[in-house]
Formats: sequence, structure tokens, C-alpha cells
Amino acid sequence: MSNRMDADSLLWNWARWCWAGETVGNMTPYVSWEDDHRPINHDHARIVDALHQQLPHHERMVVIAEYPQKNRLFADMHAKQRTEAAQRWIERVTGVWLTEHEYSLYLGFFKDAVGRKLL
Repeated sequence: MSNRMDADSLLWNWARWCWAGETVGNMTPYVSWEDDHRPINHDHARIVDALHQQLPHHERMVVIAEYPQKNRLFADMHAKQRTEAAQRWIERVTGVWLTEHEYSLYLGFFKDAVGRKLL
């Protein structure tokens, strides 16, 4: 990862923050800081989390698939495979089927919102 601050780095910071706490229930532990050793900016992560919590469930899951769960649920998949697997996962959980275009739009809209809020 580069040291440049952009929406993507803010979202990866949030993903590390999500994994930094205690796991609950039957969650499989995943230590994201093994991939990225930068310290977590908790203030930024809380702002991203507040934005994330405002989204409808299926849109939240798009962001989750691309950030906190990317390396756990969708490891070793290229982008198209990850999108297709995430579409199936989102439909199973929410009952909402997203087209590839909608998936990309929702992800882009959220990244833009994060950038507008924090950059």
C-alpha cells in the first residue's frame, strides 16, 4: 500500500479497525494487520463506520465484501470472481440480487462519500 491518503487507504484503515476488536460468536478470527502493519487511525475508522452504518444492508455488504472480508471470504479470487461470489453471498443474506453494475456503483458511491467526508 502506498502512503498516499485516499478513500481506499481510509477504507483499509477501517477494515483493520473492524478486525482489531474481539471476535464474537462463531466468527473466524482474521488478523488483518498481518497484511498491513500501519497503525490504525481510530478517528478516521469511526467516521467511516458511521457512514457505513447509514447504508442499506445490501450496500453495507458490498463494502464488507471488498474490505473487511475480502481476504477472508474471498481470498485468492480475482475481481470478477470476488464480485460474483459476493453477489451470491449478498443475495443469500439479504434477498437482494445486485447486478455487477449496481455492485460497482454502490462501492464507488461509498468510496466517494468517504473521500468527501475525510479528504
